[in-house]
Amino acid sequence: MDHSFRNKTISGVIWKTMENGGNQLVRFVISIVIARILDPANYKTLALLLIFINIADVFVKRGFSTALIQRKDADNVDFSSVLWAGLAIAGVLYLVLFFTAPWISTFFEQPDFSDALRVLSLVLIFGAVNSVQSAIITRKLEFRKLCMATLGATLVSGALGIYLAYAGAGVWALVVQQLLGSFATVILLWLLDRWKPAFVFSWERIKVLFGFGWKLLVSSLMDTGYSELSSLVVGKRYIDDSLAFYTTGRRYPEMIGTNLTNVALSVLFPAYAANQDNMARVREMVRKTNRSTALMVFPMMAGMAAVATLLLRVLLTEKWVPAAPYLQIMCIIYALYPIEATDLQAINALGRSDLYLKTEIVKKVFGILALCASVFWFETPLAIATAVMVTAVFSLFVTMVVMKRLFQYRYRDQIWDLTPPLLLSGVMAAAVLAVSLVPMSDLLSLIAQIACGIAVYLGL
Repeated sequence: MDHSFRNKTISGVIWKTMENGGNQLVRFVISIVIARILDPANYKTLALLLIFINIADVFVKRGFSTALIQRKDADNVDFSSVLWAGLAIAGVLYLVLFFTAPWISTFFEQPDFSDALRVLSLVLIFGAVNSVQSAIITRKLEFRKLCMATLGATLVSGALGIYLAYAGAGVWALVVQQLLGSFATVILLWLLDRWKPAFVFSWERIKVLFGFGWKLLVSSLMDTGYSELSSLVVGKRYIDDSLAFYTTGRRYPEMIGTNLTNVALSVLFPAYAANQDNMARVREMVRKTNRSTALMVFPMMAGMAAVATLLLRVLLTEKWVPAAPYLQIMCIIYALYPIEATDLQAINALGRSDLYLKTEIVKKVFGILALCASVFWFETPLAIATAVMVTAVFSLFVTMVVMKRLFQYRYRDQIWDLTPPLLLSGVMAAAVLAVSLVPMSDLLSLIAQIACGIAVYLGL
């Protein structure tokens, strides 16, 4: 049984990595095509829209879905109850956003914002269904289905988004792309899994699930709220395209960091939860995951930071080059993000959502103070990004403290697990920068720097 579970876990990691990797690769290509067509102003509008959508989405998805995975004896009554509760919450939030859209549009001085928010908010309804579908499939470690559904939805929505961008639809190309992607995922998952909800609702089951999930909900709300707060401040305080450059600089490191993090969230959580009675085994699983993750993510972030300006100029054209400093800062943030996520999943797998919540409160209080300092003392959007980076380093340190106390995962072991990949990535980045000094065309230079980075890192 143990051998079978290990094989399913390994298979789950492979399929989840393929899902995120393939999906992110397709999204990467699509985003490049659309960004070359549209102006930064269109992305500023989308970034403002997603601030409110992402915060509302936390109420719809987080807490209950994680509780469904963690609960060993969950059945269709649990799944159905969570679905109806999620749809009710999504409906209420949609109405709130629908009626407040004109006021938000006036606040940000965005004339096209109101109608776009009312349309894009429909993703909350689809998200409520998708969260339960994903939880059911995740419990069974059948990540092949998730891979096929998300990749198919990305291809369909991306193709339509590119067509609308060429047709001159502006920000609506981005809105329709987001909405269709969410809807298509729901349909494809239903075709692949055929889960049918029952027309039952149990308050008792909801109370039990919420007893575990409310702390994760609050933690996720703080995490998402803080993440979107920096975008909110940039979007309101700076009337130029700073928000577009800020979000573009974040997009590509986030693709890599989120890809690896989603593997941890979706595959490692049920694996950790299944071994929650064996603390030593969970600790060893965390160590192996951290070492493997660092070996993958550190060189990718270091290389991306080294070629930031050239990468944006070649892929997105000269109009996006101002996003390079933000991209470099975000590379540091998202190099640490998957490591922290792995540790936090181990904490949640033990049922210690209370401890998770306490650490998040400490992190976000520090983050808000750092953000306030960057706004009032330095008054530049780049300072805001730097404050987020400082907070990311502090957050990892706080998580390391908890891991030591809960799992006896010593500080020197945690640091040692990350040090070799960090040093190798530093040498690789130096080699890439050395190649950049050789005069050649932008495209040829970018290819040469990437090839050099891969060869040096693999060689080391």
